[in-house]
Amino acid sequence: MKNKTKKFSHLLKSERDEIAILLNKKYSYRDIAKALKRSVSTISDEIKLNSVKEKYDPIKAHCKACVRRKYSKYQEMKIVKNKELKKFIEEKLYDNQSPRAIAGRLKKNRKTFTLCFKR
Repeated sequence: MKNKTKKFSHLLKSERDEIAILLNKKYSYRDIAKALKRSVSTISDEIKLNSVKEKYDPIKAHCKACVRRKYSKYQEMKIVKNKELKKFIEEKLYDNQSPRAIAGRLKKNRKTFTLCFKR
């Protein structure tokens, strides 16, 4: 039977501390993943994305992850800050138009708005 890994959730500060300890003890990514019940790709991505000068520091890694999470919400803020854009989108949603259709309409008809639709 395969080891069960967690469903996706952000790494906790304690898990980042554990990663640092196990890396210092020369554990492989696979062994670290098994210890934390995470996928190997999660551990690999964490170390690759949040290392500073090719060294993994759990405190700096946690800060980098928090900053990345904070600024990933920018696209959503564009709609909140622009009342005309928000009104336009809400009207189209109430007319049962899909987000993809609304994004296409914005792109075609309104050059002042730019909005990305993610799949």
